[in-house]
Amino acid sequence: MGIGEIGSMERDRNEQLSALGRQQADAQRLMATGLIAQATVQAVRDTGLTINQNPQVEFDLLVSVDNREPYEVTHRQVVSRLVLANFQPGASIPVRVDPADPSRVLIG
Repeated sequence: MGIGEIGSMERDRNEQLSALGRQQADAQRLMATGLIAQATVQAVRDTGLTINQNPQVEFDLLVSVDNREPYEVTHRQVVSRLVLANFQPGASIPVRVDPADPSRVLIG
């Protein structure tokens, strides 16, 4: 492995860590200010990315917020492998919805 390859791998790793930091800050904001809602899991896909041995999963959700028509959202989130079975298609799960952008949700 050459120096250029190592540098490229390091840049990729730093970009991933930076993206994770942004996702974590966004998750904290949604937990504090997001609208409480329910969603029905329509589909679940593994993205192939794992963080601390937990998979990042892509969900197709049907989100129901009070006084609004239900709407579909595709959302990616790292989920503990210990509770992944709780997120199978048909499951009803709690979510937080960004009041400024309803397409942004957080499971939990």
